[in-house]
Amino acid sequence: MLAGIYVEKDSFFHRLDPRVKLVWALMVLAASMATQFNGIKGSPVFASVVLSLTASGVGAGLAALIIFNASVFLLVTTLIWASMYAAEGVVIAQLWWLRLTDVGVLVALGKFFLIINPVLAFVVFFASTKPYHVSWTLEKMGVPSKLATAFVIAICLLPSMVRTAREVIDVQKARGLALDKGSIVERLAKYAPILIPLMARLIGDVWDLSMVLASRGVGYAKRRTYVFEPKWGRRDTLFLLASIAFYGGVVVWGLLL
Repeated sequence: MLAGIYVEKDSFFHRLDPRVKLVWALMVLAASMATQFNGIKGSPVFASVVLSLTASGVGAGLAALIIFNASVFLLVTTLIWASMYAAEGVVIAQLWWLRLTDVGVLVALGKFFLIINPVLAFVVFFASTKPYHVSWTLEKMGVPSKLATAFVIAICLLPSMVRTAREVIDVQKARGLALDKGSIVERLAKYAPILIPLMARLIGDVWDLSMVLASRGVGYAKRRTYVFEPKWGRRDTLFLLASIAFYGGVVVWGLLL
């Protein structure tokens, strides 16, 4: 139940120390912020994240779903930001009311990378790091034990919540609930038969989980102890140095050049 999106593999990212993976994800975020107004400068970061997604051993189904959603999001950001910068730069395409300029396309691509790069980076982090080690990493960074445990539990419960919501929707549809008919107000009102049983099931799961945690003494000790702690090795140092050099160069390229 508390596996979250973690995928049991023996990939390169699985063998890295969780601390270096978290620092890597934060560097991806920093590089994406530095290149958010120029998609060309942000493309190396996107390429590195996609390569990392492959190296983390994430299943093909999840990777395909992420890429498909990213493509839809790219189209939306292009329509929004390209229209905002329609009066700047050289016009490269005219689609009815929408004018695509080189400046607008670069900004749209940069904003797309600003959102999708950190998302993919943290997907790699959580998919290649056991929840047990995520909590350990947060505590090593000074986060209180209770807060670290609550954060990890919340992240791990997300897939379970999505799966429960899908099951409730399928059951209600089988009983004749038509969510795609009627006005917007009527459609929203039809979600009441979904929210009520969904909340009831989630509250029951949370109650059971709280009993399990209380029986194990979680939260009573000031600081948790861990039997299996990751060990920092040469591989982690080399990966950290390579990441600093690569993403640091991208940040300099995005801000100064």
